[in-house]
Amino acid sequence: MDLEQELKKVFSRTFSILQEKISADTKQFELQEWDSLGQLRLIMEVEEAFQVSFLLEEIPSLDSFDKLLESITLKMKNKGFQRF
Repeated sequence: MDLEQELKKVFSRTFSILQEKISADTKQFELQEWDSLGQLRLIMEVEEAFQVSFLLEEIPSLDSFDKLLESITLKMKNKGFQRF
């Protein structure tokens, strides 16, 4: 399974929505469930699922599926992960 599909699963689980409703273009303001508390829940789920960590300063800028995917990819590459 690729990283994008795995991230869709995390979004689906975190926000209790169907994976089909999530795309690379999904943005925070488009999902009612993705409010400030939802953002924190999502970040915690992502950190656990992908074994990465985000700095507090990074979190506000991770406001779209695409930005989150890009950040995870970069962090995993820097750690030498080849899981996905």
